[in-house]
Amino acid sequence: MPRSALPPLAWRGRLRRPTGLAAAALGLCAAAMAEDGTTTTTLDTVVVKGQGLSEGRHQPFSVTRFDAALLRERQVSQAQQLFREVPGMTVRGLGYDGVADSMTLRGFSGGGHGGDIGFVIDGIPLNEASSHADGYADLNVIVPLELAGMDVFKGPVSALYGNFNRAGVVALRSRQGGDYRELDARVGSYGVVDVQGAYGGRAGGLTLNGAAQAYRSGGYRPDTGSERATLSGRAALDLGPDTRLAVAARAHRAESTTASVVTQAQFDRRDGFFDKDPRVQNDGADKDFATLRTDLAHQLAPGLRLLAFAYGTDQNFTRYFTRPTNASTWQQRAEDYRRRVRGFGLNLNGEQAVGGRRLRWVAGAESYEERTRFRYADGLIGRAVGPNTLTAGVAGGTGTLDRLLRTDTDALFGQAEWALAETFRPTLALRHDRIAGGCERLGPETRTGASAQCAAMQAFAVTTPKLGLRSTWVPGVLEARGSVAEGFALPGDAAKFTAGLAVEPTVFRQHEIGLRLTPAPGLLADVAVFRIDSRDEVALTDAATLTYANVGRTRREGVEAELRWSPADAFELRAVLAHNRSKVIESLATTPWLVGSELTGVARRMATLTATVRPAEAWSLSATARSVGRMAITQPSATAAPVYDGGYDTVDLMLAWEPAAAGGRRLRGTLQVANLTDRRYATSSGVTAGLRTYNPAPPRTVMVGASLDF
Repeated sequence: MPRSALPPLAWRGRLRRPTGLAAAALGLCAAAMAEDGTTTTTLDTVVVKGQGLSEGRHQPFSVTRFDAALLRERQVSQAQQLFREVPGMTVRGLGYDGVADSMTLRGFSGGGHGGDIGFVIDGIPLNEASSHADGYADLNVIVPLELAGMDVFKGPVSALYGNFNRAGVVALRSRQGGDYRELDARVGSYGVVDVQGAYGGRAGGLTLNGAAQAYRSGGYRPDTGSERATLSGRAALDLGPDTRLAVAARAHRAESTTASVVTQAQFDRRDGFFDKDPRVQNDGADKDFATLRTDLAHQLAPGLRLLAFAYGTDQNFTRYFTRPTNASTWQQRAEDYRRRVRGFGLNLNGEQAVGGRRLRWVAGAESYEERTRFRYADGLIGRAVGPNTLTAGVAGGTGTLDRLLRTDTDALFGQAEWALAETFRPTLALRHDRIAGGCERLGPETRTGASAQCAAMQAFAVTTPKLGLRSTWVPGVLEARGSVAEGFALPGDAAKFTAGLAVEPTVFRQHEIGLRLTPAPGLLADVAVFRIDSRDEVALTDAATLTYANVGRTRREGVEAELRWSPADAFELRAVLAHNRSKVIESLATTPWLVGSELTGVARRMATLTATVRPAEAWSLSATARSVGRMAITQPSATAAPVYDGGYDTVDLMLAWEPAAAGGRRLRGTLQVANLTDRRYATSSGVTAGLRTYNPAPPRTVMVGASLDF
């Protein structure tokens, strides 16, 4: 695929390509993948934050955990493919390879492609402060085989993470230490090839971990396809019996082409469902991503550890996208982001007996400096300047932007768990964030209005408390949990760069009660009830004067459940269920019709049912049924009712063969069939410029894979 080029708009650069950091990252990753055959032992994990805190299943709020064995068993090419196994979570796939999908959780619909969900790898944020959408996070830079585990925290419950965690946090943990050599490979429909490898061992006194992935797809629609390659590595050195230094790096490269959205008329035609609309141009995306991080861990005393990190990211991301701008016109736009992040942090982790009872705690500080060169152009013709590109736009166009966006974040946090008694294990946490920044125009801009503001950002300071309680009522049988936690959101997009802005951050408060019941071996039920209320929503009250105010409240509430039943080794049944209600409970006086309306992009119900049978030694067969219910995709107006999407249902199969390991070498073969009934459906849809549009999901897909341990 040819590398994309931005239109020649005489833009002058402030942020250079990440050649130096990328080269360093590639060099370290390659070193971490080297091997000298030295035998190693498993070393203690060094995590940037929260080293002393309990595992998710013992915390007083809902957490879904995935370990390395499960991640590998599922044979996934992207970590987000497991999110359907999280109660209340779904992926609204956009079908644009190289572009992050949108994810919903706890009544929020802007995870991944927006800022509702935080994503971190070893405590370091993946969310982008000023990218395609505030909080945008691309999990394609993660190799599934590199992960030791993945935890999905529900709601703004952890003080370890600040902005972008209002719906929750996905905390990814890389493998650190260990002795392994693993290879996973899959091939299948539409030219898909996915090869992943991972290594752990020792060389020259270093503890090394590395992973690599190469992925290619020809695409299931015309003029679509993608390629991506990722290399990650970590090298750790013991400087003494109590001190360890580690350096980790990641390099990622991706290119893709896409066929964009389809209209209602095309969606209703089975024979042309996947066709490319003739008005869609040569859309696609290119991305270069590199990170380099240094961690230092020092054991100050028994039960007291000091952790520090320094971190940098350089990223280039360019996207071309054609969409309708009115009832008769489609236009192509270009977005280009040259992003640089530098951060550092320091924290203490402790575990002591206080009053004869175990107290685990973490306290720390962190600071991030993010700079993004953002360039935007609309009205392109085949990725080149068109007659309307340099104007304010016609037929729905929105002109050009060329600016440097700055976001600086400083935070203090603390969290403690005190096991006073089996029936009383409280958790108390507090976080304080201060976020400031600004905007500087670097070239000519023709966009006007609220979305084109560029000034110093109002400094935001927000403190968010979290309080939880875990209680064992019947040891080994029944546990209860409850929590109250607050999170926040800044004004979105260009609103925070509006001169004279004087608003408070939007605050979200979550209440949750949960029960975990294990009445017999092989039987588990976990149920949680939650409510998240917002206050001080930021609204544009006067477009003419660009006046904003804290006006508006929302409510998200629901029930989530996970059920497992395994009466024998040969059979297992698992269900994850959720029912949501999300609505506006206060709006502007000028928009009274919004009160009571549903928030968009959130399905009322979600369910995943997986049955696994093992009919013979070494063989297993799993069937997974997924059902996502009705959701609003627009809110009502003074003259129109809301528009709804009816949801979808799918069935997937997976056949696995794994004979007994010989000489410690594991072999596993798999056959996967996704969308078994070849259903024509879309996980994401909307209304664009008055037209109903859909992002077609993949048709029936067959994949054959193998896993090898050496």
